[in-house]
Amino acid sequence: MTSHNTIIQYALWFLGLLLMQVLVFNHMHFLGYATPMPFIYMLLIMHNETPRWVYIILGFTLGLLIDIAANTIGECASVATLLGLITPHLLNAFSPSDRGDDGFFPSAITMKWGGFLSYVTAASFVLCSLFFIIENFSFFHLGDLLLDIISSSAITILIICAIEQVRISAMRRK
Repeated sequence: MTSHNTIIQYALWFLGLLLMQVLVFNHMHFLGYATPMPFIYMLLIMHNETPRWVYIILGFTLGLLIDIAANTIGECASVATLLGLITPHLLNAFSPSDRGDDGFFPSAITMKWGGFLSYVTAASFVLCSLFFIIENFSFFHLGDLLLDIISSSAITILIICAIEQVRISAMRRK
């Protein structure tokens, strides 16, 4: 299932997404609400036959490193761990029925844009909902909470789609 080349690619994705999240996206707050969180792309592009524990460990590690860099108290680690737990279920829900014998790597090519966008939307909404509920730890300002969740989910989806388009273009050039 995985070759040395694939492991190196995942390591580069991990480092790249971690650095982008910590150095760029954590400092962006569009209109004071929308904070992009495209680091979840790492979990979304893993092979569909990847064991669940790999998703969980990878989500926890990525979230913990973001928490350490952002000086937060485990918000990303807890949310990314939970997302790692449910990502295989989301992938099964939105994956094509003709997966093939060897499975597939989730992408807009293998899942078509509609399926991939649904998959990304569900994952982004879960991540942003849980993140802002933990961060606010209150439902007193429900309007602000919903605005945070919806705007952050939307910008995260847009950035992930842009990253996916760049990835598709790079794969076609090979």
